[in-house]
Amino acid sequence: MSTTRMSFGAVLGSVQSAATTITSTLDAATGAVGMLTAFVSKASDEQRIRHVADKEDFIENLIMERAEMRSVANLKAEKFLSKSADHAKHYGAAYAAFEQLLRTPEELEAKGKLVASKE
Repeated sequence: MSTTRMSFGAVLGSVQSAATTITSTLDAATGAVGMLTAFVSKASDEQRIRHVADKEDFIENLIMERAEMRSVANLKAEKFLSKSADHAKHYGAAYAAFEQLLRTPEELEAKGKLVASKE
């Protein structure tokens, strides 16, 4: 009977040891998942912030580039228009024709330049 009790005790000890090992393993896995979650969350936050900053830089650079391009084009047009009254007249007619061709009726109406269709 003593041997049975000792054997039974040894089995229970092994079960307890195995349970402790499994619990420790699960605790370690939970900790690892927690660390991974924290890492991914931090990376996501940083990426979101970086996108906000990148978007602001992109918008600012685009505005500056387009403003410069338009300024150069306006100066070129002013120089052309100042050559003579005929230059200004022909430029104005050509500009109006292209504006009618290339802008939508909504855009023209917003600018107060909608011309009735000839059709």
